[in-house]
Amino acid sequence: MSKKQTAENPAATAADIEQSIQALNRMAERLWGDGREAEAKALIDALDALNRALDRIRIGEIGRAATLH
Repeated sequence: MSKKQTAENPAATAADIEQSIQALNRMAERLWGDGREAEAKALIDALDALNRALDRIRIGEIGRAATLH
């Protein structure tokens, strides 16, 4: 990624990602309520995978922070 792209599009923080996950979770709940269980289930499965990836990133960051001290 070039320096120009980094300045224009800063990296998302863990909090930004969590907010997006929560918004998509609410969308899945609405889909389920509308009788669209298949779409809701697919979205929930994708969100679950995203949550697991975010957890792995956090664990990695904690590990790096611990080794820097």
